[in-house]
Amino acid sequence: MSGLMLKLAPGERFIINGTMLENGDRPGRIRVPGPDVMVLRCRDALKPEEVDTPVKQVYYAIQLLITKDLEEDDTLPALYRACEDLKGAFAHIKPDLIPTLCEMLRRGNYYSSLCYLKQVIELEAQLLGQDNSGALAA
Repeated sequence: MSGLMLKLAPGERFIINGTMLENGDRPGRIRVPGPDVMVLRCRDALKPEEVDTPVKQVYYAIQLLITKDLEEDDTLPALYRACEDLKGAFAHIKPDLIPTLCEMLRRGNYYSSLCYLKQVIELEAQLLGQDNSGALAA
């Protein structure tokens, strides 16, 4: 079986193609078979007030693409520019870090991009000397 498999906690909310859904009162699993399906777990979502760094701005923009609050045609060019700006900040640590993210975006793998960006947010916090323990728990 291919596709994304989500393991859901009781009552966990998630968004698929812009529609909010909620799991029942028992743990569950759902398979998202198609590559054109956009998924966001609500527990992974950033709140606007948490968007305080360049990497979190990219994360938030992708999140808004998934929830259909932003349009791809308008947002992707800005995301690619933001990624270009981020390349320099991470090139000395992991030169392939941001190019890998750009490739995920080009393929339309937004959920994977968010998962990947969690690592980048942690790295960014270390570079900025911030405590990032409460944000985006894995």
